Amino acid sequence: RRPRRRGYRRVAMIHYPKRYWGLPLAFRWFGSPFPRTIPFAALSVAITTLLQLADDWKATIVDAFGHPYPFQVYAFVIGFLVVLRTNHALARFMEARAAVEQMQSKWADAVLMLQAFDGVAGGVKSWDSGRRFGAHAPSDGSDAFVARIVHLVSLLHALALQQLRGDEDMRNLVVARQRRGNGVDLAPAISLSDANADVAADVVAVAIGENSDASIERGVRHSENDETHKVVRVVLTGEAFEKHRSRSTYNLGGAFHQTAAVADAHRHREKLLSAFSLTEADEKWRACCAATPLAVVGGVDGAELAALQRLDCDRAYLVMSWIHALVVARAEETEGLRVPPPVLSRVYQTLSDGMLGFNQADKLAKTPFPMPYAQMLTVLLLVFNVTLPVMIAGNVNALWLALVMNVVSVVAYQGLNETARELEDPFKPTHANDLGLPQLQAMFNSKVRAATPGASAQIDQLEQMKAVRSVERRE
Repeated sequence: RRPRRRGYRRVAMIHYPKRYWGLPLAFRWFGSPFPRTIPFAALSVAITTLLQLADDWKATIVDAFGHPYPFQVYAFVIGFLVVLRTNHALARFMEARAAVEQMQSKWADAVLMLQAFDGVAGGVKSWDSGRRFGAHAPSDGSDAFVARIVHLVSLLHALALQQLRGDEDMRNLVVARQRRGNGVDLAPAISLSDANADVAADVVAVAIGENSDASIERGVRHSENDETHKVVRVVLTGEAFEKHRSRSTYNLGGAFHQTAAVADAHRHREKLLSAFSLTEADEKWRACCAATPLAVVGGVDGAELAALQRLDCDRAYLVMSWIHALVVARAEETEGLRVPPPVLSRVYQTLSDGMLGFNQADKLAKTPFPMPYAQMLTVLLLVFNVTLPVMIAGNVNALWLALVMNVVSVVAYQGLNETARELEDPFKPTHANDLGLPQLQAMFNSKVRAATPGASAQIDQLEQMKAVRSVERRE
């Protein structure tokens, strides 16, 4: 069973178990639309009780009712409108998630291409991006360039998410946690003499070795003193995998749950929100943004902070201009980005595609559900809640049955409407069922850092320099 992570519920989308036919989900409170239907159900139940206990009123209603058909038509129309709004809200929610994923994917691809073009291009710059043997390390500033790109793209992504959720406070950007470990391989190369003892049947082929029953990859290891040693590179599974698990560079299992490095004193967002109503109050909005900060690889230094604070919005475009300028400057250097210009242009195209995804998401964040539709449906549902008890009083004699039918009908209609009201705004930090932007930021940081293993030392150095400054700024 997967262990619980501290702070997981406050930063991520709500993930729920599906065991036992989903029945435990019925008792979940946080993020549920059911509590928000209680005020409407209470109003309708009160009217129903009054009409059922007042004999004179009930007799008048029974005499007045010939057939419930007129109310059935009204209930059918409202049900159709509620379902239509719910479908539209689900479409907005999934479209927003798809747009953010496009933004993440394209910008991560741009980082991957830049590190490949700058560090693995032909000529004197040819080197192993994996740094498996510590050989062919570049000496022309490639690591510093890639580390700077990773930082700027992470900052770009964080600022884009900030704009999507309507957050202008730069204090809500904090330094990301550092990587773990020193190597880049899940399991290191082992000698031929240790292969049979350590690996045995737990080897999965990387390449077919000569005259060997096991599938292995034999190569040459170049050490610092230029001595040559035969090695075997394997992919480990089973017990052999467990022996080397702790040597991994990056905690892949924890990347999904990694959050910003914030103090434990910050209150969880679930303590700031009411289960009985959706809120958009300014103080709640700011508190929710502060409780769910976004982690930036390398943090934000003073010069960047000063430049960004001159803008009230669209800060992502400023960082995008920095990235373009950095790429152009690096391409003009003798040893930088040694690829043909048509190939390098793919980087600019990919960055532009990611910005298109951001603008698609921003379109949804800035375009609310049409007010006339929401207003009409709200009024019609209120009328439904008031007239439903009259219809029940004219057709149901038992008080307990009248109350059950009333609660079930009101909760069904209002519950779907409340679900639609929340899902149609997937970026609002005051909604418990938002897209979990800190989680998305942590996942993006994981992607760009996994794509740039050679620059890990430079990235960690940036984070060490900015971590204290970032924490001081939040305090």
